[in-house]
Amino acid sequence: MQLESVGEVIAVRRLYLDGEEPRTTQIVIEAGKPVKFPDSDDFYCPFRISGAGEEKIFYGGGIDAFQAIQEAFRIIGMYLYIRINPPLGYRLRWEGNLQGDLGFPRFQMGDPDQNSQL
Repeated sequence: MQLESVGEVIAVRRLYLDGEEPRTTQIVIEAGKPVKFPDSDDFYCPFRISGAGEEKIFYGGGIDAFQAIQEAFRIIGMYLYIRINPPLGYRLRWEGNLQGDLGFPRFQMGDPDQNSQL
């Protein structure tokens, strides 16, 4: 399923580059409200990652809205820790943790349940 919008935004997190003043490089994650898939009782939670030359909309899916949110967080973590942070020299930070934890689940290498959206 290809999404063009995250719909109603329910949460936003801004990441910045450590040591960059003013903070001109920002990665913004916006999570949309979970909604039902068309023609299904299952849910998906859309989210957008934008900044540093990126703008992509993804989603996490699940049997209910909570599982869809959990999956969205897992995919966000994979994308940040594998695709975005390494080329930026692992300098991404957020106000909640100045040591480099981005507040999303960390990807474990060899995870057999990798998401092909990345």
